Amino acid sequence: MGLDINKDDHVIREADKSKLLYAISIADSIIKSKDTPKISGDLDRIWRICGYASREKFEKLFKQYMGMTLREYCKKSDPDCEC
Repeated sequence: MGLDINKDDHVIREADKSKLLYAISIADSIIKSKDTPKISGDLDRIWRICGYASREKFEKLFKQYMGMTLREYCKKSDPDCEC
């Protein structure tokens, strides 16, 4: 029984990682776009687009994986961005 729980946890972690990598790819596309007035709003909706149940869970996982918040990542990727 314990092995099944560990296997389930592993599958969930891998699914979260896949969704997070998808979110990072979307964020990179948004940050590189020239539609600067919409960047902030688009970044605010990434968690929903990638299938996370809550913004808090997405932000926590993003910070754990990337070592910074999404906004910090945006500023680091493009210091001129108005995100």
